[in-house]
This record gives sequence, structure tokens and C-alpha cells, in this order.
Amino acid sequence: MTGLTETLAEFVAKLSLGSLPPEVVSRTRLLVLDLAGNAVRARHDAESTPALLSAVAGLGFARGEAHVFGDAATYSACGAALINATLGHSLDFDDTHAEAVVHPGAPVIPAALAAAEMVGASGAEVIAGIVGGYEVALRLALALPAGAHYDRGFHPSATCGVFGAAAAAARVFGLAPDRVASALGIALSQSAGSLQFLANGAWTKRFQVGWAGMAGLVAAPGARGLQGRRSAHRGPAWLPPCLCAGARTGARPP
Repeated sequence: MTGLTETLAEFVAKLSLGSLPPEVVSRTRLLVLDLAGNAVRARHDAESTPALLSAVAGLGFARGEAHVFGDAATYSACGAALINATLGHSLDFDDTHAEAVVHPGAPVIPAALAAAEMVGASGAEVIAGIVGGYEVALRLALALPAGAHYDRGFHPSATCGVFGAAAAAARVFGLAPDRVASALGIALSQSAGSLQFLANGAWTKRFQVGWAGMAGLVAAPGARGLQGRRSAHRGPAWLPPCLCAGARTGARPP
């Protein structure tokens, strides 16, 4: 019996630029540009940015060759993923899938870009990774009725976003389906996100989405040697494809 994790992993691993409809490729490029604009603006306008950059430096993430939107300095891959993902969500204008109640781009795109810099991946691999990441994050969010994550006190952009980030990075790394499945299992152990910020205005809303982007990146190379926990649940034959704002891959997992 094939579990849900394996089904999603095979779907992600087999994605390629050539298998995607042109409108999905075009839409994905625009989503990257949109996130970049959000991150650059947040760097100057979000009140949490100085604290974020200070924390990144304190963690030793400010040394490396990975790039951050609108920044001449370079960072470690983890640092770049964390900064780009956090800044991308800091002003809350990043892309939104209304039915899933998820901002998928903030965790997924930075993870894919940081992974690409780690291995020198092509733009085609990055696009395929981003599409795979969106699909995984949104499918998981839609597996619960609309708003159910919120009703239980969880922040789906973080709790589901980490799986999307892991899928995106795993696809950019070119991992085989079984290794993608392990990456998703490792992401499961890092999935977190509380709605406490609604009560006290804490900056954790943007931070936990940033952490999801970084955690997903970490899960992918870890899957080369670590066995992640997988779901044994078969689930439905497929979950509806749902790339942000209606663009669809046109492909269903087997």
C-alpha cells in the first residue's frame, strides 16, 4: 500500500519544467518577483527587521555565499532562507491562497532559491521545485476543512509551509522519491506555528513562517542520510491541485 507521503513525494520528484503548462511557469515567475518585492519593502518598513538581522548574525548565519533580496551582503544558505522567508511575510502582503488560508510563497520560494545556490541548480529546477512546494503546502492545508487550522490555534502558513519548503528544496536537489518522502518526514518533526500573535501582536507570525522556510531547507539535505517518519495513511487517490491564484499544474499524483 502506498502512503500519502510517498504519493506526494513521487509527484514532487517527477516534476520538470517541461511537464508544466506555460501559464503555470509564467505565474510562478511572477510569484517569485512578488515575494522579492515584499521582502525588499519589508527590509526597510518592518519594525522587526533589525532584530531579525541581529539574530541571524548572532547565530553565525551571516557568513556564506547565499543571497538575500535587496542585500549586497551574503549569508549561509540557512540564513538566506530565514531572512528571505521572514521578510517576505513581514508586511503580510505576500501571496495568499484564500481557501487554504495559507501564504505559500514566503516559506517555499526562499527554500528553493537557497537550495539552488547550494548546488548550482538551473532556473528550470528552481521553477519545478517551487511548483512542487506550493502543491504540497496547499494540498496539506486543504486536507482540513477551511479554517480548521485556525480553529485549533495553529498557523497554517507555518505548519504546512515547512512541508512545502522541504518539497521545494528536495526537488531542487534532485532527490529520488524515497528521499523526498524522508524530507517530508523530517519536516514533520519541525512543523510548528501558533496563533498567539493574534492575542498580543507578537512578531512570531512572520518569524515562524521564516523558520518554516529554513526548516524545510534543512530537511532536504538531511534526507540523504536520515530516515523521516512517513504517513501510512493512504488518503484519497489524489488531493486537488491548487497552485496559488488558480494556476494549475494539470497533473495529479498517481
